[in-house]
Amino acid sequence: MSDVKQERRAAPRVAAQGNLPGQLEIDLDTNVFQLSPGGMMVELGMPVDVGSEHAFNLNIDGEDLDLIGVVRNIEPSMPGDPTTSYHIGIQFCDLTDEQQAILTRFVESKL
Repeated sequence: MSDVKQERRAAPRVAAQGNLPGQLEIDLDTNVFQLSPGGMMVELGMPVDVGSEHAFNLNIDGEDLDLIGVVRNIEPSMPGDPTTSYHIGIQFCDLTDEQQAILTRFVESKL
């Protein structure tokens, strides 16, 4: 019996040399704490980079809104606690007139 491990992959792997940038999109459920026609405050269990752009789906009064937003600020919910979650401020980008109207109508109905 040989001590050499047999490769089981169909395609070979190589080590990335240097910095090979990439992006991982993760589908996470989150709590929306605040909502305005221009953005929202959400809570996540991990930090994200200020300035990073993300896709979001909100269901408002039965309307599914597929939105793009940019992270504008982030704060730990309990500073100093290593298990803290994060409050993340998102600014919506490139809203359609219909999306803007749905968001505005929803927010105004809660005032």
